[in-house]
Amino acid sequence: MKLKRKKSGLIIIGDEILSGKTLEKNANFICKELVRRGIKCSEISIIRDEEDQIIETVNSFRSKYDYVFTTGGIGPTHDDITSKSISKALKVKLTLNSEAKGRLEKHYSDDILTNARLKMAYIPENASLIDNPVSIAPGFAIKNIFVFPGVPEILKIMFKDFIKSLAKQKKYYKRNVTTTLSEGIIGDFVEKVQNEFQDVEIGSYPYFKKNSFGVSLVIRGDLKKNVDTVSRKIFDYLQSKKGNPRLF
Repeated sequence: MKLKRKKSGLIIIGDEILSGKTLEKNANFICKELVRRGIKCSEISIIRDEEDQIIETVNSFRSKYDYVFTTGGIGPTHDDITSKSISKALKVKLTLNSEAKGRLEKHYSDDILTNARLKMAYIPENASLIDNPVSIAPGFAIKNIFVFPGVPEILKIMFKDFIKSLAKQKKYYKRNVTTTLSEGIIGDFVEKVQNEFQDVEIGSYPYFKKNSFGVSLVIRGDLKKNVDTVSRKIFDYLQSKKGNPRLF
């Protein structure tokens, strides 16, 4: 029996990511945090700062996933158009949020709250704010869409605090089996086991360490009994093939 888990999709927004100018770091972090919460990330899309593409992708994701997370495009510059685009996707007004404005006014009390900075207080009507303790300009949540900045150092702090508010799912049960045999040798057997236990996920990851080669198999599922059974089947097979397996 496989639990019905909440599914999520992640939209990375930014021309700088697609051009290679900026290294994308947020997806790995977010996916790890979601898995710890028992939430599966089913799809990641990296798109341009382009209104029509943002609208199309957001509408596609929100119709098929329980949670949609976006990063990037909510800063003060001309190409930060995520908030405006999401407003259009949902057909709601982009409004000056009084709470967000108040936070920015306080933050810039010894400086100038320029129009560019004030832009970060414009969010879709009826959206709720996601706190930003680092640079103050908030993210926001509306319907099943959760919008974060693209700067990794800021996103990490915001996301770690925010994710506590999501309904916690049962954690995945996981085992690892390693072997010195290659994927080409063990692939047929692993596929056979996977087909037999479709409620268990088997990930195969080759590795190189200290001039040695091996494969790490990650077995993950909802039920301890099934994960243990699959792990033992694979371990016994690898042992019979003198693959120096380790189970942990």
